Amino acid sequence: MHGRLLVTGIRGSGPGDPLFESDLLACVDARVGGVILFDVDVPTGADDPLDAPRNVLSQDQLKNSIRVVRECLGPDAWISVDQEGGRVARLNDRRGFVNDPSAREFASMDEVQRRRAARNQAERLAELGFDLDFAPCVDLELDPQNRVIASLDRSYGADAQSVIAAASVVLDAHAEAGVAACLKHFPGHGSSRDDTHEGVVDVTETWVGDELEPYRALCARPGVAVMAAHVVHRGLDPDLPASLSAKVLGDLLRGELGFEGVIVTDSIDMHAISQGFSPAGAAVRAVQAGADLVVDGFNLDPRREHPAKALVAALRTAIPERRVEESIARIDSLRTQIGHA
Repeated sequence: MHGRLLVTGIRGSGPGDPLFESDLLACVDARVGGVILFDVDVPTGADDPLDAPRNVLSQDQLKNSIRVVRECLGPDAWISVDQEGGRVARLNDRRGFVNDPSAREFASMDEVQRRRAARNQAERLAELGFDLDFAPCVDLELDPQNRVIASLDRSYGADAQSVIAAASVVLDAHAEAGVAACLKHFPGHGSSRDDTHEGVVDVTETWVGDELEPYRALCARPGVAVMAAHVVHRGLDPDLPASLSAKVLGDLLRGELGFEGVIVTDSIDMHAISQGFSPAGAAVRAVQAGADLVVDGFNLDPRREHPAKALVAALRTAIPERRVEESIARIDSLRTQIGHA
């Protein structure tokens, strides 16, 4: 039961790859709720992404791998990916796919072009077998020098209404294709000056209330989850990053914004979390704070043993079954909303 609150990375490219088979077995044994797939294996440290493949080699290979994962984990498991477009896209021309536009490019399109691009992206994901996309990014471009949002063309714009309009098209397309979408990065990463992949990011002095507006406008749509960022805002919680904070996830997102759906964490192997918390400790704190799905991409550090077993053991020890059932009900509802009941 507790394993259903986990989405973990797996290594390797498919059947016959020892890492793929051992990691998938670990996921089966732990009964995890899903997996997240990547094109690049970050811990190898290769300078050229083509020299560091992970789960995505080609369209046919990926589709077969997803089929095997689904057969092993069951029909209710999430097969997820970060497919925003532009530079944050696991399906790209390096692996034989047509590139999706970045958020900046998407925002410059007219309505017809937007709908076509969004439809092509969502239908491709569905055809391959994905049912959860960690997109769209609804961070406002408040700092043009922002290293992780603006500099990577991940924002639709600086004002909330432009972001809402563009993201709405993406959400519509995902819903029509039967793929769950995920608004990120709550409560807002667009004003940050640093990268949570690398360490603690404090937005206390830069964050503004308008960063909540895309969530306020869009989070009640069916088929939509919300991803919590690892940013620190000491005005919201003086002690914990947003992803581990009951004040941010419970009081703000569920309370003030009224969000009743699935809350997902950004990956807990990012250094903003791993420098201060063990994976097990972070998973427990996230669920206690209100998260429903804890993501451990297992792709940013040199760990050799798959994390699923240890994470499930920690959750079983610390999280009552009644609390787990609450998350599972929201998770099952999200699957029903995208037509996968």
